[in-house]
Amino acid sequence: MRKSRVITSVAAGLVVLVAGGGLAVGDYIYTTGTKVNCAVNADDLNHTPAEFYTAGKDNGPFPGEGWNKWVDYDLSSWWLTDVQYDEVKIPVADGVELAAWWIAPHLDETKKTVIVTHGIGTSKQDFNTLLPTSMLVKGGYNVLLVDQRDAGESTCVDGRHSAGQEESSDFAEVAKWLNTEKGIPASSLGMFGVSGGAIATSLVPAKSDLVSAFAMEGTIFDFNAAATQEVEFQGFPGFLWQFAQGAAIVFHGVNLAETSVQSSIEKAEARPMLILHGDADQRLKYQSSVDFYSYAKSVGANITLETFAGADHTEGMLSETDRYAKALVSFFDASLK
Repeated sequence: MRKSRVITSVAAGLVVLVAGGGLAVGDYIYTTGTKVNCAVNADDLNHTPAEFYTAGKDNGPFPGEGWNKWVDYDLSSWWLTDVQYDEVKIPVADGVELAAWWIAPHLDETKKTVIVTHGIGTSKQDFNTLLPTSMLVKGGYNVLLVDQRDAGESTCVDGRHSAGQEESSDFAEVAKWLNTEKGIPASSLGMFGVSGGAIATSLVPAKSDLVSAFAMEGTIFDFNAAATQEVEFQGFPGFLWQFAQGAAIVFHGVNLAETSVQSSIEKAEARPMLILHGDADQRLKYQSSVDFYSYAKSVGANITLETFAGADHTEGMLSETDRYAKALVSFFDASLK
């Protein structure tokens, strides 16, 4: 009996030791893998809606030589040189304000407005948010271009992203702000997110009825699969994602899977959704958008998938710029009143 108790105690101790060690490793992966720069990236510092450029050599949104052909690519025809924009700060939570550019040249003619936001590790000053912003403004829309929390010029809370969870809650507040401060009705308000901003956008239907249409440049569907891929992208074994998720809850009170993509798709109901995605994306797998689209179709959602053949991460807006602009503007033309 005594021997049995000893074995049980030793086994329990090993479980605690292994679990504790796993959580410690998980915490390291969580804190490093979700870390973001609470600032504007150095190569974007001088970017405004009136002048912006593609990223430099080996510094683009996807790795490898494929990016370098876009270095110094001429975007000047998309600069909003004659359009006024205002810097605004939007309170979204206690002590948290989001910095944004309010670009509203068409407000006297139309209330149709699109919230635009950036990917993880960038800001509103990155070319791949400024370019689609220009597409929308030139297409007749007002745009609120927003820095997420812990990014750009917004409040630095903890220097980490939450895989769209906190960010989508913030955007529900942004929608309220546009409704109350700028008089934008829900029927006239859409949202477009790039990469990590697309993940946040995909969760907004579950948190706000004030946004009527959602466009996403790439997105995820199976969060566990995407998180595993992200851990592997960071150079760790994929199975350690489970420890990272646990550590986020235990040590930081953050549930990275609190609101599921599936539930948000269902909450969208008849509100239209558009996914634009390159089928050669190294950063966010194209299959994840296919899965998102297939699930949305299975529950009767109103969704379109626009595929850019051979395009890497966010590359479709460069490789087929006119088609991209037409798809984006046409979607909101058909979706907003």
